[in-house]
Amino acid sequence: MTLTLVIGNKNYSSWSLRPWLAMRQFGIDFDEVRLALYTPETPQQIRRYSPAGKVPVLLDDTLTIWDSLAILEYLAESFPTLPWLPETKAARAIARSICAEMHSGFPALRHHMPMNCRAKLPGKGITSEVQIDVDA
Repeated sequence: MTLTLVIGNKNYSSWSLRPWLAMRQFGIDFDEVRLALYTPETPQQIRRYSPAGKVPVLLDDTLTIWDSLAILEYLAESFPTLPWLPETKAARAIARSICAEMHSGFPALRHHMPMNCRAKLPGKGITSEVQIDVDA
């Protein structure tokens, strides 16, 4: 099995970090192709790997898997001895619900507060839609 993970900038692409972090955490051997985001060449570079035109993309020999959740599910099937999900059925159901919510939810948060690990922007993007309740 020859795995290649195509990702965007780690500072700006939380989607790319999801499979990258899991693969690193579990010690899965893979090659990394990192593409610069937000350049005029970016769309064309990503299309070389991704039918959806987005990163991340996992290449397994001739198979192409795009979308971070699909990649993680594929890896879980490919490495079934690793502890991808909790042991009990109820805990797995909750974990899957959290994954699905993180994957498709929080549109206001994504819009107003895009990921940028290098920036220091206290208060930027905080609106009533994305306000954090620190007492919760």
